[in-house]
Amino acid sequence: MQMNETFKEQIFGLVGYMLTSACNLVNETKSYGPFRLIDAASRLITILSENNISSPSLEKIREKIEQGKYKVMEDDSQFSAFLNDLVLYTVSLIENQN
Repeated sequence: MQMNETFKEQIFGLVGYMLTSACNLVNETKSYGPFRLIDAASRLITILSENNISSPSLEKIREKIEQGKYKVMEDDSQFSAFLNDLVLYTVSLIENQN
């Protein structure tokens, strides 16, 4: 499969973000790991959408991520609850597609 240049740049940008995040996480606060993972998921969904590969369910997940990802700056228990709710929400979307 041949990738167009824009898609290729976006994917390499995301991979670079993820690898740099992994490197930085060695010395960062513990809660930044989950934040960077959900941020990467949101970025991936955006890339897919911009390349007409996304779905309404993925867009809903991205919206939820964007609404709650900065809870990491507020309170660990709120951020943890947000992550658990996000997982349950995603599972419900997956189940509804089957």
